[in-house]
Amino acid sequence: MPRAEHESIVGRWFDDLFTWGDLDAVDDLVAPGLVAHGQGGSEAVHGREAFREWLRWYTSAFTEREWVVHDIISEGEKVVARNSGWATYRGGLLGIPSEGQRVLETGVLILRVEDGLVQEVWSEMSDLQLVTQLGAFRTERDEADESGP
Repeated sequence: MPRAEHESIVGRWFDDLFTWGDLDAVDDLVAPGLVAHGQGGSEAVHGREAFREWLRWYTSAFTEREWVVHDIISEGEKVVARNSGWATYRGGLLGIPSEGQRVLETGVLILRVEDGLVQEVWSEMSDLQLVTQLGAFRTERDEADESGP
């Protein structure tokens, strides 16, 4: 697949799906047999409909989203995208109560594209950074701020 087609698919992946939360665009971009591999060996999402349900959860937990693709590298059927996304957290992630907080997440995605559809995706995102921003973990800086000078 030519690089321009890869760039278009990656652009729509982040714009249509993750920035706009367009659940109908799932049909245009995602293969029925999609396998979306979880980070660090966590359980994968199998199938277009399961991915649509996961995206429905994501777009309710994180609103006012804006995703940017910084770099795209492609070879054969695989496309690598380095990305950043900003969103407002609305709740629903691991019981973390920091609703209304603006967060930044960065990551690298590898998409395997065949016949114009994403067949497989590997995602490595900064989830630890994300949950730390939401206050799930206390940091040394938090403790220093509380103890004063």
